[in-house]
Amino acid sequence: MEILINLGIGKAVTVAAGKRVPIPFDVEWNDPDGVHAAGAVAAWLPKASGLHVTTLTVTVSGQTAGEKLKLTVAEYARDGSKRVKDLVGEDKVGNGTKVEYTLTGLVSLYKDKSYRAEVENFGTTTVTVEKAYLKVAK
Repeated sequence: MEILINLGIGKAVTVAAGKRVPIPFDVEWNDPDGVHAAGAVAAWLPKASGLHVTTLTVTVSGQTAGEKLKLTVAEYARDGSKRVKDLVGEDKVGNGTKVEYTLTGLVSLYKDKSYRAEVENFGTTTVTVEKAYLKVAK
């Protein structure tokens, strides 16, 4: 497997109760093909279509015990104007402490679409994504 992108965040992201937020990755450790635009942007744009392994890891604080977050890798129109569908997602139930969650999936990515990693907060309080990492491999 070849890692196509390996990204992170340098600044925490807050997710208000009832909101869905894309993670703006502003740290790049690996992006040899320029799939992810420089700067704090959420989307990545595949150069080729095919099956890819995506792994999203987040460290979250402020999540109330028993309340739910959802980690998602979502497909958008190439220009980012409209979400097409969620490719892979998983609900994570909090235990009241800072916690690390991981979402991994084998997904079909297409060169005429764009993609984002997102966090949706179904809880009643704002949570903070203190750290986030995204790896996409083919």
